[in-house]
This record gives sequence, C-alpha cells and structure tokens, in this order.
Amino acid sequence: MLKFYLNRELSKRLGIPLSRWKRWSREFLPPDPLGGLQSGYARQFSLKDAFYVYLAGYLVSALGFSIPEARQILHDLNGWLKKDILEQYDVAGDPDSASGIAGLRIDLMIMPVHRKNSPAFTYRIRRLIERKPLAEGDITLWQEQFTEQVIKPGDSLASGCYPACARWVDMTTLVRYFYMQLESKEM
Repeated sequence: MLKFYLNRELSKRLGIPLSRWKRWSREFLPPDPLGGLQSGYARQFSLKDAFYVYLAGYLVSALGFSIPEARQILHDLNGWLKKDILEQYDVAGDPDSASGIAGLRIDLMIMPVHRKNSPAFTYRIRRLIERKPLAEGDITLWQEQFTEQVIKPGDSLASGCYPACARWVDMTTLVRYFYMQLESKEM
C-alpha cells in the first residue's frame, strides 16, 4: 500500500520549518497535479517525492548549492536515486538488515565541471564493500574495499582542486535519518 504524506506532517517529522519545506517542494517538484493554492487540496507527497525535496533541501541548506545547482544535481542523479537508493531501501525493508542500503556505506562526491551556461557536475559514488581493522601497535588502521561509479564524467573545474572542490554527501546516514523520521511513531 502506498503511503502519502502532507507538508505539515513531513515538516514536523523531519524537523524542517513548514515555510521552508513548502518553498523547497515548490522549487524542486513539478506543479501539483491536483491543483494549486486555490484548489483547496493539500499537496500529497509520495515517499520518492518527499525524499527528493529532502535531499535537494540538504544540498541547498547544508552544502551551499544554489537552487539551480540542486535542481541540476537531482536531474542528473534521478535514475541512480530511483534504482540504487529508493528501490534498494524498499527491498531491504528493515533498516538493520545487511542487505540493501542499510548494509552499505554510500558516499556521493559532487564535483563541478566546466560549462559556460548552466551548472554542471561529475558524480562519484563510492560503496563500501568491506572494512577490516589492521592492528599496528597503539594505532588502529583500517583496510577498506569499495566500488566507485562515475556519473557524467567531465573535466574538473580546476586542475588540482580534487578533493578540495568536491562536496561529499554521506548518503547512507542521510537516507537512514529520513526513513527513521518517517517511520517514527511519534509526531
């Protein structure tokens, strides 16, 4: 069964001021098919739409991207977000399970690239496969294995700026927090 959420419910559950949530939803989603401000219907959000607004809001408020840049990032990552984030969470179901998004650590690196007219980015998605401690005296070292996927490869904005110009998103923590807040019984 599909569950839909209202602005006020999402705002409360995610701890985002209602006016900010509404602004983000107007900026990052297409117009509501049931009507506008004067229709008398409150907008209903699917889980996917709510997550897109949440992610875009995070990109703007926490990482300092502009609204057009966040829109471009959502557009570029739309297929990956659907397939590897939202569908994987549905498959995993239990946030503590070892499958799906819950069992991995996924980091998203967003790097600006050259383009004259509009914002453009290259994305690197790193999935942690295995992490083992290596004992070295008093210091614990970690050996990690991960896969890396590149979306929209391009020339970096300035040579030598990597990783300084890249902005990192810990997708695992972001997704877990989002789902945890929505599944919480308290409101």
